Amino acid sequence: MDSRSSQAVELIRSRMPIRELVGRYVALKPAGKGRWKGLCPFHQEKTPSFHVDETKGLCYCFGCKAGGDIFGFLQKIEGIDFREALERLAQETGVELPEARSQGKKRELYEVLNLAQEYFRANLKTEALAYLRGRGLRDEAVEKFGLGYAPQSWDGLIKFLSSKGVSPEEGLAAGVLAEREGRYFDRFRHRITFPIQDPLGRTVAFTARTLGKEDGPKYLNSPETPLFKKSLLLYGFPQARPSLRERGRAIVVEGLFDVIALHQMGFTEAVAVLGSGLSPEQGLLLKRHEVREIYLSFDADEAGRKATLQSLELEIARSFLVYAVALEGGKDPGDLLLLPDGPERYQRALEAALPEVEFRFQAAAQGVNLESVEGKRRVLEALLPRLLSNDPLDGVAEALKRVVQERLGLERRALEDYLRSRKAPPSRREPQPNPGTAFGLARPDLTEKRLLRELDVIALLYSAPDEEFAQWAQYVEDHTWPPEGSLLAEFMQVAKSGVGKARVIRHFQERGEGDRLFDALMKRPDEIPSDLENQLHLSMARLREVYYEIRLDKLKQELKSRPSVELLREIQETQRAIEAERRVYKR
Repeated sequence: MDSRSSQAVELIRSRMPIRELVGRYVALKPAGKGRWKGLCPFHQEKTPSFHVDETKGLCYCFGCKAGGDIFGFLQKIEGIDFREALERLAQETGVELPEARSQGKKRELYEVLNLAQEYFRANLKTEALAYLRGRGLRDEAVEKFGLGYAPQSWDGLIKFLSSKGVSPEEGLAAGVLAEREGRYFDRFRHRITFPIQDPLGRTVAFTARTLGKEDGPKYLNSPETPLFKKSLLLYGFPQARPSLRERGRAIVVEGLFDVIALHQMGFTEAVAVLGSGLSPEQGLLLKRHEVREIYLSFDADEAGRKATLQSLELEIARSFLVYAVALEGGKDPGDLLLLPDGPERYQRALEAALPEVEFRFQAAAQGVNLESVEGKRRVLEALLPRLLSNDPLDGVAEALKRVVQERLGLERRALEDYLRSRKAPPSRREPQPNPGTAFGLARPDLTEKRLLRELDVIALLYSAPDEEFAQWAQYVEDHTWPPEGSLLAEFMQVAKSGVGKARVIRHFQERGEGDRLFDALMKRPDEIPSDLENQLHLSMARLREVYYEIRLDKLKQELKSRPSVELLREIQETQRAIEAERRVYKR
C-alpha cells in the first residue's frame, strides 16, 4: 500500500469511530473509560465477551477470539475482503481513494454493466412483463431482483452504450456485447435479463432467458470477466444476506427463477448456484454469514442428485448441517408460484428434507437389491469415501455407519473389519528423528514461551504515542535482536516502516497469531505509561531470557551428536547470559 493509500486509510479511521460501526451490529454497553462491550456477533453467547476499545480503535471477543480494527470487523461481519471494506467505508466517510490501474479498469467495467442494466430495465415493457406475470411473479419481486428485457435488436445496446460514450470494445470486455469476424453485436436478444450481483450488490454479469421456445439455449450467460467468476458468487445473495444471518440457514437452488419465487413466497434465505452444485468458495461465503444449515433444493433428476452429492463431498460442507429437499411430483420451486398452497407445499418439503446421512444412503441404494451380497457390496463401495473418515468426531461418518449396519444387516465388527481392509496400508518408513532434534528447532514449550514474551513486548510497545511508535520499535529491535521468522521480527519490520500502529495491526489481522495479539493489546490499559522505557527494559529482559533459553536448548541437542569443548564453552556462556537477564527483572 503506497503513502497515498495509507493516508486515505488513516483518514477513514479518523472519521469512522469503531464504536459507531460496531454499534450498528452489536448492542453495546459502557465497560469503562472509552470501552464498551456486548454479545459477540460471531458466536452464540449469553454473557457479553465482545469488547470495543475506542482509544486503541480495536474490537475483540475474549470468547471466540474474533477481533480487528474497523476494516477487519466489517470484513468479517459482512463476509467481504479488505478492498471492499475500504471502498464501502471510504464512500460513507467521504474519503477519495487513489485508484490502482487495475481498480480503475474494474470501475470502468462496473459503469458499463450499470449502463447495460439501465438499458434492460428501461425495455422491460408489455410483452416481457406479461411473461413474468404469467410465471406468477409480482412486480415487487421483479423490482427487487432488477429483472429486465433485452430487445430483439442486434445493435440496440451498442447504440445505447455509444450514446453514453462507451465503445464496443468496452462493452465486449464487460461481457454484454459479443464479436464475430470483427463485427460487434448485442450478446442478449429477446430475452429476460437477470443481473448477477456480487456480495456488495454490484452488477458484475447477466444471465438471460428466452421468453418462449425460440431457437438457441434457454439460458445464456455472460462470459467470465475480471469482475465475474461464477464459482465465487451466489445468485440472490445480496437480497438474502439479512435472512441468512438471522435464520442461520440457506436454501440453495439451481434456478434463478426458483430464487425469486422462493423470496416471493417468504423463503428469503434462498440463493442459487451459478453452475453444477455448490463450490468451496460459495460454501465459505455462507459460512462467513453465520449459516449453520444448508437445504439443497436441486432438481429431482439424476443431474440434481449428482449436484447434491458433489456439494456434500466438499470439505467446507462439513461445517454445516446439510439436508436434501425434494418436491412432490419432481416440481421446481418456481412451479409453486402458480399454486394457491405453494408456500405451504414448500414448507412441508423443508420439514421432510432428508438429512445428509439418509440422502447418501438412499442415493447409494437406489436400484440396488439390498438382500444380495453384490447389492450390499455396491452400496458399501459407493459410501466408502465418507465411511473412511479419520476424524473421530465426524458425526456424519459415525451416523452413516449405524445406518449401514441397520439397513444392510451387518455387525459392527464386520463393518469395521471391511473398512480396515479398504484403507490404504501405511507405507513402510524408517523411523524418523524428532524434527526439533534433527534441525535444532526449539521445544514446543519454549516456542510458546517466546511467543508470550514477544506479545508482552508488542502490547507495551503499542501503548507508545503514535508519533513515537517507529522510534520505539527501533529501540526494541536494537535491544532484543528478534530472530528471523519470529512474530516480533515481522512486527518490527512493519512497525519501522512508519505506516503507523493501525496499519501494523491490519497486517496481522489474518495471521494465525492475530487473535493472541489482539488479546494482549486489549488487556493493556489505554493510558501511555509514564515509565514506558523502564517497563520495556524489564519486558525485553524477560524476552532475551527466553531467546537465550532457546539457544541453550539447541546447543545441548548439538552436544549430544557432536561433543566438543567449544560447545561446552558456548553452553556455559549462554547459561551466564540467562542468569544476567533474570537479575535485571528480579531486582
